[in-house]
Amino acid sequence: MRCNDGAVDSAGRYWVGTMNDPKVKAPTNEAVLFRLDPDMKLHRMIENATIPNGIGWSVDDKKMFFVDSPTRNVFVFDFDAASGSISNREVFFHYPDDEEGVPDGFAIDTSGNLWTAICGGGKVLRISPDGKVIGEIILPTRMISCPCFAGEDLFITSAEEEEPDKYPNSVKYGGSLFKVDVGVGGMPLHRFKKEE
Repeated sequence: MRCNDGAVDSAGRYWVGTMNDPKVKAPTNEAVLFRLDPDMKLHRMIENATIPNGIGWSVDDKKMFFVDSPTRNVFVFDFDAASGSISNREVFFHYPDDEEGVPDGFAIDTSGNLWTAICGGGKVLRISPDGKVIGEIILPTRMISCPCFAGEDLFITSAEEEEPDKYPNSVKYGGSLFKVDVGVGGMPLHRFKKEE
């Protein structure tokens, strides 16, 4: 098992997904999303995932979003900031089955939109708070992994092309970092608050 994606909530708890390392074993539904509290107690929050990716919270801090990439879903949960509990899982956004790629990491802007990387699809989608695609950034490589805000710039990471013979045009910029001015800022990120 290895860690994949992580994020810190408004109370300073660290959430991290673990999965089978593809170099050792093909990912199966053994993945777990853990929550590490400031007192260093570890909690299993979501089980039976496959490739846990983006984790984040709504502008009002009442919802938590979570990506399990092979399902092509961004899930949403009710989130209790005081206790760190999640409940009432629903599909917030489903990436169409007939399109290339899967949802990966995401960032949330101050208007509550999710900017979601589509790994294998060469783009970032801007998804409104009601789960509709309202924008798209097309990039010159397929393996887009995660966006992150710095001011009103969206920095977008990518990975090496996994199928270079099949997608030779994707190879040149695979592993590159891109910057796009999107005209809106991102939600502030939080730090882990370990109890002394």
